[in-house]
Amino acid sequence: MHQTVFTCSHIGQEELHRVHWLRYHINSITQRTSHRKIERRCKAFRTVIQDFSEIQKEHFELHIQYRAFIDFEGAESIQECLFGDEQMHHNIFNTKCISVFDGDKLIAGGYFDVGEIAVASILHFFHPNYARYSLGKWMILATLGYMRYNNLQLYYPGYVVQGVPKMNYKLFLGPTRAQYFDPESLKWKQFDEKITLG
Repeated sequence: MHQTVFTCSHIGQEELHRVHWLRYHINSITQRTSHRKIERRCKAFRTVIQDFSEIQKEHFELHIQYRAFIDFEGAESIQECLFGDEQMHHNIFNTKCISVFDGDKLIAGGYFDVGEIAVASILHFFHPNYARYSLGKWMILATLGYMRYNNLQLYYPGYVVQGVPKMNYKLFLGPTRAQYFDPESLKWKQFDEKITLG
């Protein structure tokens, strides 16, 4: 979160919800029918992944449109998500920026951090008019393509929340391929969809 490394076991203010952090061994992920459908829907779009140096104006404006569209609590801004209250003087992470274009129009964007053997997705957003294209999932698939090209092994998409199915899209890579972190044993375990039930 921002320029720190953190973990948590619960989120919420008025009501606490258990969270389960996920990871995938990239070699265990097999292409599913849903993946192929997303790839077909998005094949006409141009996807660019590049080093992050500053927040591009087009990304800033697109994220504002996305924030007005969503019906859940998301990052207030790209700046807040990546840097919190701090000014963007120095990024301690090796961050990459994803841009998805329809012609010359930016329709989706995102950020992920790269480690020695792993990648963690940080933020995805898209233009409301393109919601039917599953661009958030498309950027996950594009991230996996980057990982395979660069021989990276572990993908961390974030967490799912017990009793809040809205976050379960992170399992579209294959629930049986996912692992979750168990804070009691301090071990990664095979994911079981039962743990997301309220």
